[in-house]
Amino acid sequence: MAVDGPVPWPCAEHTGVKHDIYRRYLERWFPILLKGSKRYSSVTYAEGFSGPGIYSGGEDGSPVVAIRALSDKVPPTTGVARFVFIDNDERCVNMLWDTLRNAFPERPRSQDAMPVVVREGTCAEDLEGVLDEVRAWGKPIFANLDSWGNVPVPFRLLQRLANNVSSEVMVTLSPQHFVRFVTKKGEDADDVFGGDPHWRTVTNLAPEAKSRHILTCYRQALRSAGFPYLLDFELVPRHGQPLYLVFGTGHPFGVEKMKESLWEVDRAQGVGFRDPRDEQAESLFVFDEPQLGPLTRLLHQKLRDGGPGRVEDLRRFALLETVYRPQHVLRALKPLMDQGAIEVEGGGRLRIASVVSSPSASTR
Repeated sequence: MAVDGPVPWPCAEHTGVKHDIYRRYLERWFPILLKGSKRYSSVTYAEGFSGPGIYSGGEDGSPVVAIRALSDKVPPTTGVARFVFIDNDERCVNMLWDTLRNAFPERPRSQDAMPVVVREGTCAEDLEGVLDEVRAWGKPIFANLDSWGNVPVPFRLLQRLANNVSSEVMVTLSPQHFVRFVTKKGEDADDVFGGDPHWRTVTNLAPEAKSRHILTCYRQALRSAGFPYLLDFELVPRHGQPLYLVFGTGHPFGVEKMKESLWEVDRAQGVGFRDPRDEQAESLFVFDEPQLGPLTRLLHQKLRDGGPGRVEDLRRFALLETVYRPQHVLRALKPLMDQGAIEVEGGGRLRIASVVSSPSASTR
């Protein structure tokens, strides 16, 4: 990420929240893959836009966050953890080496158990080759592709990651970048969306629909690349434009663990979350309790459109198709029960084993 201006730069509002999510997820990811019942002999954490590893206020950058997550949760004698950091700004590369030395004066692991590669280059042209070089393929890779939202990530790289064993991606997406520059970028940006030009029809949409359209097209690109399970959510800072984080994985367990990380984030940082599917754009974190209104609306719509459904299936829907967790579903259904908008078939209390329906669905 070539930077116009001084390095390092200030830590933006949403950046601290992103790093909180990364840390919490990696504190789960490393132990599961290196210590779990199906443990691997090695894993790789890779960044295509690493930056200098520190911000002007002294805050840790994502490379430091990632290495700390490993050293805090996995004994140094357990498996091999590779780290690959790519940035196209020479100043960032040089500073990152210094940052890592200062952050870890005593190396958390031996060189053989924790090889670290810091390389000047671009995600598009160099990340895949460096992963070849360190022999990362064939073992799990977590690729953190956190650009400034313009996603200069080749579709071919996404495909290869999707088809690599137990590998996942986290992509930062700024829809406003594509909305603003659609006429300038045109065909040049089609590869970001898997070669599909449909994203460019954003120019024909109402302003409130543009961001959701860009996200939908990018989700489709990740599915086409081979990631069957996706989780996306919107970071809403007090100042500045909203930003999407899009997570792709090959297993619903990855979605579950990422959601645990999301819902544990420190809410005092002043950044809210939204489920992109909620047309009323209600933030999820406003007070100490989660705001379940968006999930209530989504569940009601699903029951009206699809007919009766088991609560167990609605819990799976919440896991795989919303930002919410399965355990939120019963609480989100209760207001609908109280209003008479849904009913338990056969009567009785609302339970996970219940079948529920919307009376209005049968009258349409």
